[in-house]
Amino acid sequence: MGVIHFIDEFRALHTRARQGQLTDADKTAYVAAREQFAKALLSAQGLMLDGAEARKHYRVAHQLPVELQMAYGNVWTNTLDISAGGFSVTLPHAVDVKERPSALLQLPDGTALAGRVRVVSQFQRADKHRASFAFLDLTEREMEMLEGFLIDFALDRVGITPP
Repeated sequence: MGVIHFIDEFRALHTRARQGQLTDADKTAYVAAREQFAKALLSAQGLMLDGAEARKHYRVAHQLPVELQMAYGNVWTNTLDISAGGFSVTLPHAVDVKERPSALLQLPDGTALAGRVRVVSQFQRADKHRASFAFLDLTEREMEMLEGFLIDFALDRVGITPP
């Protein structure tokens, strides 16, 4: 199966999954295709690293509103990029790596994901701090909502349709 054919079939399967129209057999095929799609995106992004450096999730560069309840006060900002594992933002101050702030992330459909996050990296550029956070306690339902959004976004950007 060629790339164009795979993406076209996966797009149709994903649409049916988002509408709750999959049979049990379709669900199994969808999960396998979703994994294959994610691995292809990771590879395309050059994020297929080995060992401790390995990334588990592809990223999309997208601004979503997020509120972080930091020790120094609440911060309202937008994501720089997001994955099923976490997100990056720009902050006015460095973050204590031991801190576990609460985060409220708004998805484009109006739903919100709420939970604790932990700092996985941060660095300063000029007077801004870029910090990356990993989700700690999203529910299975919240993870499904987030992954659905990420796939929707990625499929829109792929833009491959059969001739």
